[in-house]
Formats: sequence, C-alpha cells, structure tokens
Amino acid sequence: MRKLQDTKPIGHALIWIAIYIVAVNIGDLLGEELGFPGFTSFVLIALSIVLVVYLRVGGRLAFYGVRSVQSGTLPAVLFYLPLLAIAFLEYAKGLAADLDLQIIVYAILLMAAVGFIEELLFRGFLLQALRMRGSLNRAIIISGVTFGLGHIVNLLRGYSLTDQALQVVAAVLIGIALAYCVALTGSIMPGVAFHVLFNISGTITAHSVLGDSITVGIIAVVMIPYILFLRNRLAKVGPAVSTPVSYMA
Repeated sequence: MRKLQDTKPIGHALIWIAIYIVAVNIGDLLGEELGFPGFTSFVLIALSIVLVVYLRVGGRLAFYGVRSVQSGTLPAVLFYLPLLAIAFLEYAKGLAADLDLQIIVYAILLMAAVGFIEELLFRGFLLQALRMRGSLNRAIIISGVTFGLGHIVNLLRGYSLTDQALQVVAAVLIGIALAYCVALTGSIMPGVAFHVLFNISGTITAHSVLGDSITVGIIAVVMIPYILFLRNRLAKVGPAVSTPVSYMA
C-alpha cells in the first residue's frame, strides 16, 4: 500500500475510499444484527486511528493536509464564512421529532469520524494524487465531482432516489469549494470541522423533499459564487503548497 502512494497515487486513493465504503456497510450490517445503532461510529473511529497511524509512520500527515492552516492564507478563503453559514443552514428546518440523547451522541461520534475520513480521502489522498497527474484546477473539479458521486452508495443505506440526487448535487458543490480551500490554505482541518458540523446538522434535523430541495437550492446560491471567488483567488495568489510531483515528508 505504501509504495502505491508514489507509483499509483490515484489507485492508492481509490483503494482507501473502497476500504471506507466497505467499513461503513460492515458497521451498518453488524450494528443491525447486534441491535447496536452506534456500532458504525466505533468502526469509523477505529479506521480514523488506523489512517492517522499509517500516515504518521510514513511521515505524510502534512503532505495530505493534516496540519494547521498555512500562515496568512485565511483571508484568501474569506475565513471560511460561507461554509460556516452553510453548516448551520439545516437547523432552519427544525430538529427531528425522534431525537434523544443517545441518537445525538451517536450522531456526533459518527459524523466526527466521517468528516475526518472523507476530508482525508477526497481532499487529501485523491486531490494530491490528481495534482500529480494534471493541473490543480482540474484536480479540484474531479475530486469534487468524485466526492459528490461517491454519495450514491448511500442508496445501499436506504436513501430514496430524490434524497440521493439532492445529496449528490450539494456534495459536488461543497466538495469543489472545500478542495479550493485546501489548495489555498494547505490544510484539510478547517474542512474537517465544517464537514462534521454540516453532517451533524443534517442528521439531527427534520427532513422533507420540499425542505431538502430548498436547502440544496440555497447551498447552490451560496457555493457557486464562492467557488468562482476561490478559483479567482487561486489564480492570483497560487496554492499554499506547491504542486507535488512525488513524496513530501
């Protein structure tokens, strides 16, 4: 696996994405069999630890953006304010009717793990791999679209086609914006924080086709100009970290 990071970085990223998908589905299946709805949370927390150890041993945490934001780069992304606003948008729909403390705790644990893993895999592994094979803007678009389309696997978790379509549209836009932010700041960590907050809000709030459609519409209205702004900023100031051509410690 470690050799693939240099020889076939895209394949390396896709293998880890596949491992993540399998881990989610195994966690869901075993959780249902055991009557333990929070089981997937602990499976993904364990996977997060494995990933951190894997990268730390190889000296590649910083290479994949697991580090602080590079000095002076926050103004270039408007201090993540558009994303922060989006993270709390879902609460306008009200909280889900069946919430209890256990559901909230499991949601926080699950989404903390999901947020970290997905940012590392898509804005870390995949984005860096694509940067090695082409232009940065192309890598950003492909990683964002791949992130969005990757949510199709949620059909296996009982999502309806309508819910899935709305989720894919929102995920593509958010994925592209987050990838630009990583390029401009050199870090996936603010994206992890946003991802966790956004996913928690989507998990514990009420859902309806109309409400979700309005939410995705607002996300599009905010994200499209934000993406264009980030693209322009990247063209002017360049990436926080130069385009990788091989391993960086």
